[in-house]
Parts: sequence; C-alpha cells; structure tokens
Amino acid sequence: MDLPSAKQFIEDKNGLGITPGLDNIMELLTRLGNPQKDVKCLHIGGTNGKGSIFAFLQDVLMESGMKVGRYVSPTILDYMERFQVNKEYMPEEEFPGYVELVKEQVEAMVSDGMNSPSAFEIETAIAFLYFKEENVDVALIECGMGGALDATNVLDNPMVSVFASISLDHMSFLGDTVEEIAKNKSMIIKENSICISHPQRKKVSEVLRERCRELNTTYIEVDEENIDVISEGVEGSRFTYKNGEYEISLPGTFQIGNACTAIEIAQVVFELDYNVIAKAIKNTIWVGRFTKVNDRPLTIIDGAHNEKAWRELNASINKYFTNKQIVYIIGVLKDKEYDKMVDILKDTMSYAIVITPDTPRGLDKEILADMLLVNGVPATTASTTDEAISLAYDEAEDEDVVIICGSLSFIGEYINYDYSKHNE
Repeated sequence: MDLPSAKQFIEDKNGLGITPGLDNIMELLTRLGNPQKDVKCLHIGGTNGKGSIFAFLQDVLMESGMKVGRYVSPTILDYMERFQVNKEYMPEEEFPGYVELVKEQVEAMVSDGMNSPSAFEIETAIAFLYFKEENVDVALIECGMGGALDATNVLDNPMVSVFASISLDHMSFLGDTVEEIAKNKSMIIKENSICISHPQRKKVSEVLRERCRELNTTYIEVDEENIDVISEGVEGSRFTYKNGEYEISLPGTFQIGNACTAIEIAQVVFELDYNVIAKAIKNTIWVGRFTKVNDRPLTIIDGAHNEKAWRELNASINKYFTNKQIVYIIGVLKDKEYDKMVDILKDTMSYAIVITPDTPRGLDKEILADMLLVNGVPATTASTTDEAISLAYDEAEDEDVVIICGSLSFIGEYINYDYSKHNE
C-alpha cells in the first residue's frame, strides 16, 4: 500500500460519519493486541483549549527529557500532524504500514458481520500502535467529541484525566445544556485516579466534582484567585500562579488559564521543577489560536469555532485593539451557531470578507455574507485564499487589524500563506 492509497482508505471511511460508541473501537483494538494498554496516557476532554493545554504540557515534558507522543484531531497544517512524537509528525513513508495493519482487521470485522470502524476510530487505533512502536514515555490523547462514547475513551487507567473549558458545542450529540455536556465529557474520568481541570463555571465544576466523588478520584481545578496577571498583550502575558512567576508567548487572556492547567499537571502528576516548567511554557507555540502571521497590517488567525471561543476572541479584540478598524476574513461550518457568532463579533467588524470552508460541512459564503449585511456589517465574498487576502488588504490600512477566524477547517492555508507579496 502506498501513501495515496492509505489516505484514500481513511477518506472513504469518512463517509460513515460520526458513529458514537465504543464497541467498534474496542473490537478493533482487541484484534490489534490492545496497544493502548502498553502506553502511558494523559487524556483530555473539554470544548475549548484542549490543544493549547497539551501544547504547553508537551513542551514541559519534553524539556524534562521525556519522549512525548501526541494525538491531535482535527489538524490544521497537515494530515500527519495527527500523530506526533516530540513534535515530529509520523513520517509519511511509515503511515501506509500502519494503515495496512488496521485495514486487515477492519475488513475482518466486516466479514464477521460487524460494522466498519469510522475514520476517527481507525486513526485512533493507528495512534496507539504508533506510540507503542515508538516506545514513548507518555502520550497525550485528545478526545474528538464528548467523552462517554468518544473513540479515545478506551483508556482503563490514564495517568490523569484533564479538562479544558467546557461549554456548549455539538449539542445534537452531547446534550442541550452545559450540565448535560459536562456529564457526557466527565465519563473519561476513571476510578481511583486524578482529574485536573481548567477553571470551570460553577455548574460544570459541580458535575466534574460529583463524578470524581463517585469514583474516589482526586479532583483539582485551577483556582483563578491564585492567578495574578502582571501584563498582557499581543505578544503574550506575564502572571503569577501560586507564587510562581511565569511568562507565555501565546496571546489571549484565555491562554493564562490553559497554561495554569498544564502547570498543575506538571507539578501534581510529574512533580517537575519550577524552572523546567517556566522555561518550557515561555517558549510554547500553538498555531491557530490568536496567532500573528503578519505585522502590517497586523494579521491574526484564530480558530474560534463556537460561542465561548467567539466570546474569548471578542474579549481579546476589545482589550488589545481599542479604536482600531478591524477587517475580518471569516468562514464557518453550517452546523455551528453562526448567528451567535455574528451577534457576538458584529460590533467589532469594520468590514468582512466571507469564504466557504472547503468541507461538506462548510456554510455557503453567500448565506453568511447576507446575514452580516442584514446586521449592518459591510461584507463581500471571496473564492480563494489569495482573493480573500487581497480584498482584506485593499480594505485595511497599515495600522488596521485583519482577523481570520470562524473554523479550524480552513485556517491552515492562511497560516501557510505568503503574506510578503502584499508587503511591497
């Protein structure tokens, strides 16, 4: 099997859609020898901030000398970004071999009258096989969606269950209230273990605490009263947490809470030294979260894709860019509450260029553009990345700000874009 064939096999399985449940993935892993049982794992759930928390933690663990695997989904820059060891993507020449191993068992399952595992289930199995083969010291595993029936929820005894901020998202699958969603996500917590959480709203915190009480599991939540912000800006933040002073390069108020969550894990689970932690998180980069890609005009990319993330983006804009003209390049998925996005961000929009994300879930640009126009935002559409950037830079002066946001599904091409051609 070559690389195109391997990728096509998984792409074909995307047609199966989302299939919540653990029967398929457990059967597949059993047939593969249960590689997940041979890897020490940290498991993270939540709505916003999973990637940032594990980006901080990945750097901290690597700084301490560990070999760190990381399973990421969805990806931004490259498909192979899903499977990482010490920040290096799985080599493309190795990928077909892993797909071939899994494909053989998938086909055997179908022959035995079972359902075929989905693309995400197949990728999850590949991740565990890869991390076992690479003999990583620890693997950082991100939930895809929810928790109870997420394909990653096959870990019997993760070193720690971690929670990023939990808010409303994927309501058709997870529940209509934040409490229902939190209960679903809390199912990744295991008995007699440790659970560490980002600061949560009270209703969410109560759900997580109750689950931990039921399972005799230690619950630790970052206390915002222990955080003292010294300075904040587009270039990052300085703050103290529990009397230790830290600096991060990731901008955005919300990143301080994410960093503190990683600090708690590093201290409680791994008992790492303050100097190791402080040095590592200062140098952490997480592309796609309030990421600067150009200086004039200042151009920021943010993968904000749900209500809480849009509110966090709005707060950062109001804090850093007061009295600035802001031009947006924006695209959203049709199964997101994009009407709320418009309501949250419209007052910051001087102008908007709307694109259709290149995915079957992408909302038609004309629909979003019309909605913006109705809400008093001047808007037009673009068909290509180059056209969108050109339109935005024609509209923006050097001292203005361009924000590219709406979905993780399209921002990779904007991160890799050559902005220098517009700086002449």
